[in-house]
Amino acid sequence: MGQTNLKRTHFEPRVTVLSPKNDNKQDVDFTGYFEIGDFVDVIDEDANGNILNVLADNLTILAINDGTKFIVLSAVVDTTAAVGTPKIRVQQIDDGFEAVDRLYRRRFRGSIGFNLTQDIEAQALNSPIAGQTTFDIDDASLFKAGDEVDLLADEGLIGSDVVVVSVNVNADASNNKATVVVSGVYDTSTFTNPFILNKTITVEDAIRRNQEKIDGIDQPIENEHVGIGNNTQVVFDVDTLFIEGSSKLFADGKRLRKGTAGTRASHVQGAGNGQLTLTSMILGLLGNRVRIQVVNAAGFTVSVSQNFSWNAGTGFAASSYLVQVNNDSGTATSQEIAEAINANVNAQKIMQARWGGDGTGTVAAFGPTALAGGLDNGIGDYAELEQVFENSITGTGFKWMSIHIRPNEINRLNSPFSDDEELCVDYRKAISNVDR
Repeated sequence: MGQTNLKRTHFEPRVTVLSPKNDNKQDVDFTGYFEIGDFVDVIDEDANGNILNVLADNLTILAINDGTKFIVLSAVVDTTAAVGTPKIRVQQIDDGFEAVDRLYRRRFRGSIGFNLTQDIEAQALNSPIAGQTTFDIDDASLFKAGDEVDLLADEGLIGSDVVVVSVNVNADASNNKATVVVSGVYDTSTFTNPFILNKTITVEDAIRRNQEKIDGIDQPIENEHVGIGNNTQVVFDVDTLFIEGSSKLFADGKRLRKGTAGTRASHVQGAGNGQLTLTSMILGLLGNRVRIQVVNAAGFTVSVSQNFSWNAGTGFAASSYLVQVNNDSGTATSQEIAEAINANVNAQKIMQARWGGDGTGTVAAFGPTALAGGLDNGIGDYAELEQVFENSITGTGFKWMSIHIRPNEINRLNSPFSDDEELCVDYRKAISNVDR
């Protein structure tokens, strides 16, 4: 049987430019031949494959998007000037073997890159510190601090070789998205469909990073100390967000039964942009004894007074905690009032605050006013509660545990923990965004 004699033959792949324009970002019909760093020429080709003109030569490919098929070049090229069909040729490919190598064989050897992209859902400039940008994305599970990324959009390249400073998977793909913080300030708000392209990660990196996450499944947070009883406190928080249903709360080594929150007491004050909605962190009927007051005074000072006044003969007092917040002499907005309450280390264990509309309406002095509607229809010894994040308390990540106190039920907790009871908790930290 004869043997085929393979000879190197000249082969010059030319990729057609779609939607010609005067830009450094050019849409193409195929990206398989390209690699970042390649030198390319932009040519004008007639119907017979002849080169009519060289529109630009020796340009460098800065970025590639395989999904929507475009490349970003090191200089602007006016491909509308082509008489025939504008095309891009890669200088590094001059024979069929090299072309095949690009398309097939390189996929199976060495460090294999792949197209890891995430749409940018929102941004915060100079956040968390000056000179950095925080981007909300749906899934940050394969991103890592130190990665280099490109920021791109339909218009082309926004930023190249941008370094990832930190990654947070957060809690939910809707209300508390994953975030990637990068070095530098990049405003993507004026661009169409901006996204992040990870230039560092390879298939090997992805496998290794997933292995690290799998290892983390067997390493839950255990014995985290959350406080010592003081006869009044019934709401406790942990150091980081945890997966719903994963907490195990212990009081002096005795495991408490996890249950449901039931109907929580609440109060709505005002309307529209000046509305405040307060929701009790204290469960059941005791949540109805929590009060809120907005005081006509300078600044945004928040104070918490009183507590669960307990009497062996009469039980709990008719009213308990009072949260007071100044309204900056009548000029404070509902957003400012809500954020002041949520940020106070004492008040945040009593109630959660949200604003109405865009939060720009002012809040007049009122109260003290009791929250209402709380019912003892929850089950178990305690319930897991989500944090307030960006004016929402649903899909924002579980951070709190609130104890059911039922004085008339012998088999339940009938009073807050005493000052000789220590609380610790086990839980599982979220490895990836829950709803990705």
